[in-house]
Amino acid sequence: MLFIIFYVKREQLTIFEIEAMTKQANRLANRLLKLFSDKQITDVLKLSNSNRYDEEIPILYVWVADNLNEGYVAIENIANFSKMDKDKFEQNISSLFGGKYKRFAVISSELVLVQGDSSMLFHFEDVTTSNSLIVNDSESSLIPFVSEDKHVIKLANNLVWQADKTPHLSIIARMRAGKSVLAGRYMAQLMIMQGWTVEYNSAKFDRYVKKLNGKSTAIEIIERAEYWLEIMQKRLNEINEANKEKHLDMSNMNDIAIFFDELGNLNAELELDKPLKKRWETAINRLSATGASADIHIIAISQFVTKEGFLP
Repeated sequence: MLFIIFYVKREQLTIFEIEAMTKQANRLANRLLKLFSDKQITDVLKLSNSNRYDEEIPILYVWVADNLNEGYVAIENIANFSKMDKDKFEQNISSLFGGKYKRFAVISSELVLVQGDSSMLFHFEDVTTSNSLIVNDSESSLIPFVSEDKHVIKLANNLVWQADKTPHLSIIARMRAGKSVLAGRYMAQLMIMQGWTVEYNSAKFDRYVKKLNGKSTAIEIIERAEYWLEIMQKRLNEINEANKEKHLDMSNMNDIAIFFDELGNLNAELELDKPLKKRWETAINRLSATGASADIHIIAISQFVTKEGFLP
């Protein structure tokens, strides 16, 4: 008896490895996935590919974070993604979050490669529920926002600044938007409560300059920047002498935050004194380049992100 065995190698489909989810997140992800019906994929997103037999529908996955406020939609093997109108396509996906899920909207998208196949991730989050922190005039109102990790500054219910990973911070907003209040009233006080050393300098004298031992004239601000350069070098020497690789290994080394507010006014004043301007540029560039290695953080505050209105 002769047996003829035919072996057919079927097309290998890439399986997108989605991250693990909690039960609640998985339940919400399944509900969101049902919003992407074949009709929506074909008529609204226009992602199906016609062949001689039927419409080929791409595979979709939905992942939701533990906080149930953000996640992503992963769509595999999108054809002609490079020719897509990215903003319009993100809006089309956002439009599918209907009913009680209208709070979600796509905020960004990216192309990822999995085993040679392309997939698009459309990141979404809750854009209607406020995540602002409520702070009253009492400094004790900041106690709930103190982080166990001293390097982490809480900025909102869904936003933190990890100073050990991103050492410097910029605060940019229009006039009277509350930049100084955010920096001086909230961030600086929270830093102090977490053991930081804080100094607040501003080209326009205000209560935070007075309260946080800062300076307001151009020459004084530059002298403070040069002073912190000396502190930076001393700290670096301490780290080397202790045979440590980084400042995070030093138990006796706390974070230092140096605020520079009203940078537009400072730069305008320095335009009239070129030697003083050179000193400022040298000091601030060295601090921003190497300060992180000594746990020194710059918080730069301005109304404009321009050469004239921001850091050199």
